[in-house]
Amino acid sequence: MPEWEDQLTWQHLKEDSKIREDFLAKSQMFICHVASQVCFRFLEWGRDEELSEALIAFNEAIDRFIADKGVPFLAYARILIKRRLIDYYRKQKSQQANSLDQESFGREVEIHLSLNEFKEKEQAGERVAEIRQFTKALAAVKLTFQDLVAASPKHRDSRETLLKAARELASDAELWAHTERTGKVPMQALALKTQIHPKVLERGRKYILAVALLIAHQHDYVYLREYVL
Repeated sequence: MPEWEDQLTWQHLKEDSKIREDFLAKSQMFICHVASQVCFRFLEWGRDEELSEALIAFNEAIDRFIADKGVPFLAYARILIKRRLIDYYRKQKSQQANSLDQESFGREVEIHLSLNEFKEKEQAGERVAEIRQFTKALAAVKLTFQDLVAASPKHRDSRETLLKAARELASDAELWAHTERTGKVPMQALALKTQIHPKVLERGRKYILAVALLIAHQHDYVYLREYVL
């Protein structure tokens, strides 16, 4: 997903309908991922009304977002999508409403959340939730946050080399499927693909695996990706 960092780009995004349409189209995977998590089932464009609601919330996030507030756009958009869907289910009096985590957002859900309110009230909880989720993901491959910190390269060149390996690992369907199935990095195959010496990969194995988890599940780790990638 593209990042819109500077104020000029965001202004174009808000005012130019073609740029906005392109951004919305490229963001559909993120929108669907977040909405599906809220609904506890896979959603499909053109079939599920929840995705229309999620798209409205994402579009609203674009209008309300201000680039220099120190808030990741995707984090803000994610919370607006969650709030709108909870409100949608509450209004529909759907049976699914009982399964939603309303405690995190309050019984009476206010879907319109300003950027300042989000910055003050919601970011801490979002970060904690991401850390807990990532901690579980690391534990599944027998790693910890401490492992990630200890294994982080001290030199920029080394870091870039291992980041390249992590990106290749996460983006290759066959290699990543093997990694998820076994909890181990296929070193020989990754060395062949990246042309990075196997000894370099082995020394950075823990870092590569942890970062690849962030990349492969990037929609879940909006904050952590900013710190690590």
